[in-house]
Amino acid sequence: SVFLSFGSLQFEAPAQDAPQHWRFSLEEAAAHALEHNTAMIKANLAVRQAEAAKWEAIASYLPQLNVNVNYNNYLGASLDLFGQTIPMDPSSTLTLQASQLIFNANAILGMQLSELSRQMSELGSNQSELAVKQNVKSSYYSILMSENNKLLLQKNVENMRSLAQATRAKVEVGIGEQTEADEIEIALANLENSLKETERTIELAYNSLRLLLGLNADDQIDLSDGLQDVTDKQAMFALLASGFDPAENVDLMSGQLSLEMNKKQVQSAIAGYLPTISAVYQRNEILLKTGFDPTTKNALVLTASMPLFTSGKTTAGLKKAQLAYESAQEDLELMQNQLLIQDKQLRFNLKSALESYEIQERNIVVSKRMFDNVTKKFEQGLSSSLEVTNASNNLLTAQSNFIQSAMSLLNARDALEKLLGIL
Repeated sequence: SVFLSFGSLQFEAPAQDAPQHWRFSLEEAAAHALEHNTAMIKANLAVRQAEAAKWEAIASYLPQLNVNVNYNNYLGASLDLFGQTIPMDPSSTLTLQASQLIFNANAILGMQLSELSRQMSELGSNQSELAVKQNVKSSYYSILMSENNKLLLQKNVENMRSLAQATRAKVEVGIGEQTEADEIEIALANLENSLKETERTIELAYNSLRLLLGLNADDQIDLSDGLQDVTDKQAMFALLASGFDPAENVDLMSGQLSLEMNKKQVQSAIAGYLPTISAVYQRNEILLKTGFDPTTKNALVLTASMPLFTSGKTTAGLKKAQLAYESAQEDLELMQNQLLIQDKQLRFNLKSALESYEIQERNIVVSKRMFDNVTKKFEQGLSSSLEVTNASNNLLTAQSNFIQSAMSLLNARDALEKLLGIL
């Protein structure tokens, strides 16, 4: 802690936590986020709240026990009865009351609905888990791609800087043209600017990952997985060969629970026609007795109530619930069809991304070879600065396309894995 003193006053300020150094693989980062991400913490709290609500509903159907003590003082009043005056002395009674709901259809359905709500909260937590893992992996990929791009740009800058120095030297000794030196300098400046932009992108990606992992702003992160580790093409081909069972999809399970809850609402509307039966046992103990006290010690009350006429309110409520149930059935059927179409589309996206990645992988090798050949010819005076600049721009474009194709490939894989519930 840090103490600040002003005159005779002292204030104690909490010390900041020292920055920590973390090292994560892709799976370790996802696992850490599931424990510390704010969205996951809130999702888990929602599950616990639903569990508490379930037991609250169950408890409402269990016996209830109440105790009550009352004291009455009539302030000197009396009661005239059959020509006699009976003083109204102070009285006090202890009442113990036990009540039990014997039958109430809505209370029973309430317990069933609370269990469905609990299951829905668990599915919501599973959906949050998939979303958090997808976001963490996307940030992880972004850092890997940007770091890889940074390394490529650094090599480009080094090569172009060497060319710029050699060109300036030629100009100084009179065997080179200033125009060519200027063109090389412009190309070098563009590369250096691209490198700085990439460094800013990397810092932004790290900050995003810190937020997802629930880390402090000053914590340092190292990634233990490399680009080759996360772009396993064989695993992606195996993923494409795997099957899809819509019944295992979290969204469909949520839709099925929603349909079941709508069905319970229909039953609840029907329950409006049914009676409610309850029992109450009451035990009275007189603490202060008056001259005349008709209070009985024991009483058992059975109550049955049933609606006779509600002006069509119950019927309208039932019709409304039935229509909502039919609508939920249509939504569920639509969702099943959408999931099958989505599976087909995501597999197509992954295949296309794999093909594009392999093409860009070859293009970057060819572009690098062309750039190296042009720079060697330039050093020998066999190519112009314009050819060097064009080759440099082509290499930058190839590198950018490769990074984009790799990111598209990884995002396509994660989207399919999320649909299959194996992310």
